[in-house]
Amino acid sequence: MKKSPLYPWLLVFALLLSPPARALDPEPQLVIDSGGHKAKIWDVLFTPDGRQLISVSDDKTIRIWDTGSGELLRTLRGQTGAGQEGKLYAGALSPDGRWLAVSGYLSDEVVDSPRREEVIRIIDLNNNEITRILGGHTRSISTLAFSPNGQYLLSGSHDDTARLWDAKTGKTIEILRGHTDDIYAVAFSSPDKKGGERLVTGSYDKTLRLWDGDGNPVKVLAGHTDKVWAAAFTPDGKYLLSGSWDKTIRLWDAGTGAFIKKLAEQDSGIGSLSISPDGKKVLTGSGSAPIANYVFAIPSGQRLRRFTEHENAVIATAISPPDDQGRKLAATGGGNDNEIYLWDLATGKVRHKLMGKGNPIWSVGFARDGGSLAWGKSEIDGPNIFDLGRLKHRFQLRQGSAAGFDPTWGGRVTDDSYLRAIEQVGDTRIRTANGQIHRTLEILEDGRVTHTITLGSTDGYDHRSLTLTPDGRTVVSGGSWGFIASYDVATGKKRQDFIGHTGDVWAVAPSPDGRFLVSGSADQTVRLWELATGKALLTLFPASDGEWVAWTPEGYYTASLNGDRLIGWHINQGENKLALYYPAERFAGRFRKPRVVAKYLATGGDIDEAIRLANAERQNQEPVRETRSDDLLALAPPMVFIKEPDEQQFTTRKPRLLLMAEARAVNRESVAEIWITVNGRRPESGAMKVFAPGTRRGEFRTKIPLDPGENRIAIYAKNQYSESEPEMLFVTREDREPETEKPNLYLLAIGVSDYAYDGDDYRLDLRYADDDAEALTRALKAQEGRLYARVRTRVLIDDEADGDEVLEGLDWLVRKTGKRDISVIFIAGHGMKERGHYYFLPADADPNKLRRSGIGWFHFQDALGRLSGTRWLLADTCHSGSITGKRGVALARDRFDMTDALRDLRAVEGGVVVMTAATGREASLEKEEWGHGAFTKALIEGLAGDANFGEDDGRIDIHELNLYVMKQVEKLTGGRQHPMTEIPKVVPNFPVGMVD
Repeated sequence: MKKSPLYPWLLVFALLLSPPARALDPEPQLVIDSGGHKAKIWDVLFTPDGRQLISVSDDKTIRIWDTGSGELLRTLRGQTGAGQEGKLYAGALSPDGRWLAVSGYLSDEVVDSPRREEVIRIIDLNNNEITRILGGHTRSISTLAFSPNGQYLLSGSHDDTARLWDAKTGKTIEILRGHTDDIYAVAFSSPDKKGGERLVTGSYDKTLRLWDGDGNPVKVLAGHTDKVWAAAFTPDGKYLLSGSWDKTIRLWDAGTGAFIKKLAEQDSGIGSLSISPDGKKVLTGSGSAPIANYVFAIPSGQRLRRFTEHENAVIATAISPPDDQGRKLAATGGGNDNEIYLWDLATGKVRHKLMGKGNPIWSVGFARDGGSLAWGKSEIDGPNIFDLGRLKHRFQLRQGSAAGFDPTWGGRVTDDSYLRAIEQVGDTRIRTANGQIHRTLEILEDGRVTHTITLGSTDGYDHRSLTLTPDGRTVVSGGSWGFIASYDVATGKKRQDFIGHTGDVWAVAPSPDGRFLVSGSADQTVRLWELATGKALLTLFPASDGEWVAWTPEGYYTASLNGDRLIGWHINQGENKLALYYPAERFAGRFRKPRVVAKYLATGGDIDEAIRLANAERQNQEPVRETRSDDLLALAPPMVFIKEPDEQQFTTRKPRLLLMAEARAVNRESVAEIWITVNGRRPESGAMKVFAPGTRRGEFRTKIPLDPGENRIAIYAKNQYSESEPEMLFVTREDREPETEKPNLYLLAIGVSDYAYDGDDYRLDLRYADDDAEALTRALKAQEGRLYARVRTRVLIDDEADGDEVLEGLDWLVRKTGKRDISVIFIAGHGMKERGHYYFLPADADPNKLRRSGIGWFHFQDALGRLSGTRWLLADTCHSGSITGKRGVALARDRFDMTDALRDLRAVEGGVVVMTAATGREASLEKEEWGHGAFTKALIEGLAGDANFGEDDGRIDIHELNLYVMKQVEKLTGGRQHPMTEIPKVVPNFPVGMVD
């Protein structure tokens, strides 16, 4: 893992050296949403009941998590710009859990401008609305705290002042002056026996200052020998603790400010302090190597726990209120992957790891034939500006060196087949002044330095990655904060800026012909550029689960099954409103255009010509209509607001829930309809309301029947163009007498290895598809009487799986399954596309007559839509490598890509859980030593117990099984096969197996 000694240094000085602000972008911005944070986490905050955790990040988002399940509940976004604007550096939660204050770099004025005013946003979490904007600080705000009674707010800033605010009115009560450097710590005490509330501020000037409740100075607390990063009072108001970059925690008398003792010392700078609700323990953050979080006893200073799961700096910590058994959770946020660990404060046992699907990109390369890009997400120890690790993943630009552009994921990577960063061409050589990450780049000819290029705070600060072009005439440098620039070797003058990355650029490499540049960044993206002009051509986000999406600057994209859920359109609504956000899939009809992306690369980034060429080759598809990003708001769906209940997550004993919601138009399009689902299904009555034309605000009131246990209530709204993302409620119904009746499971298993077709033009037979169907049936049948009351199966293998029998099997499943049951469809065999439509090949299929002999995908979609209960599809139809055409020539793999067919299942209301053997054009692999396909082998192993990762209850849930299958298939196939999964958020987690 990356252990760069510069990372903590950057944490300290990043804000001081931030580049000039750019104007806030009024147009929609296409941004990544990987389901977690992709930049530094500055604060984590437990809600008063401990059921939710709020995290605040440099990536401009606020995320709210379920601490019980580890699930992301919602994401809040404010007004942002394309550069630094919108980054969040601090958060504080009111004692009642309703008001969230956030701050950071929220101004659109230039740094040090006399008109610059940084602000604090106050968000009503009950209504998802910004209610107040507090302005006054002249530089970015780095720390916030609410008073214990919630009436006041304290802020600390890089303008060297703190401000005391009236939290209700938003007015400044007092400006606290005296520090001579940035303030990174503020806190309130509770009144102690000696009288009076206390405030404290801690600064880079190495001191703390104690103030009374009115903001009058009490005492300067000196003693730390380095920057003060953290300060906290014990809940009883007796002690004050401070943490510093000098690696010590000091204990002070909270009333008088008298120094008591050095409480503890750790091996790294202290980035944060969190005190337990009973005041007996303190949890520390770690701002430098070696990375560890510590728990110390108060006031003895005894070390109670050392937590070492993170692999880089952690500056966000929190301790939860005790649960019913008195247990407390620790939350620590940071590390290489910007993850949050939830762990037991007493034992150190990890409960959940909360993170997105992205990772920093440490290495990149360009195929020597120019046909693909490669990158790596792990790195060698120690900084190296020319090589930060192995290449592991590949993105194909062409399907052959002579072929046209056809971008897609996949394929094997060997390091020697890729061109990496070039250090020397002939007598021309490049280096930094110290051979590592440094502010100065040196260009040498015949061993003599001819030019030096020194960076500052406005152009990247330091050189983190370097390469020459193959002709030796140009040098490219990647720096901090996303800066990339090219320079003329002969003169040392800048040629181009490459604008797009938002995180440190760790790797750059040229194409063999010198036309293109590929770069990798801490922002978790790989980017392709035209080297001569600096024009961005393609941005690729490769998710850790094998999903991916690649898009042009105009927003046209190509993606895996769920790739268009990894990006979305951020639309600013002004400083006093939360931003709108729509996943890219909402506008897929306008922007998911793989052929446009291919032609865009071929034309060097000419979007008009790319659309013209794509339309000329559209082959019976709808023509592409140019859509500009600023047209999106006119197409956007209504917004949904939940008025009652006022909590998003709670427990009740009532069998019914009163729901009041409102849909509001965000453009000229009126609200057409609002509706709800419970656990993926519409209630039998009161589930929807249709509004009259012209409705701008539509109100909806209904009573919802609740199922025993977990209820996921989704509220949707739509206009004539689009449908909203669901607003969610998570309600647990506790029965006085818990339900003991077990559900049933119904399985339709289809496996075809022996095809009747014996023509010379196709060879269809497989080896293990029939065995796979039978083995999965046995694995699920073993759960009868344990997890399920009954397991009923219909197994169709080889000649039993003709077209009529497959259709009858689908009808059987629809007839038998009840509301509380789980229905499973497993299909193993071949699938093929013809004229854009996907067909499963039954045993009697003729590949030359698919429309007459294949099972059209709409049959599966229709059956899944009519099934009651939980629906689960397992598909292994990606055996493209096993089908050959005339003379044994392998057919084009896009004929077997079932991604579009699986996307059609998204239209099934309530959602279908889908697990498939491989991504788009990958082949599904099978081996004699396994006796199965890799996908089925992993499924069987997981159900037998290998996927039992969670609590020691012997139950395997769908998320655990999915995680195991993804990792095991990649391991079995050496990275050549990656399963695809779709688990809709409206579907509750459910068990799939039980082991002893």
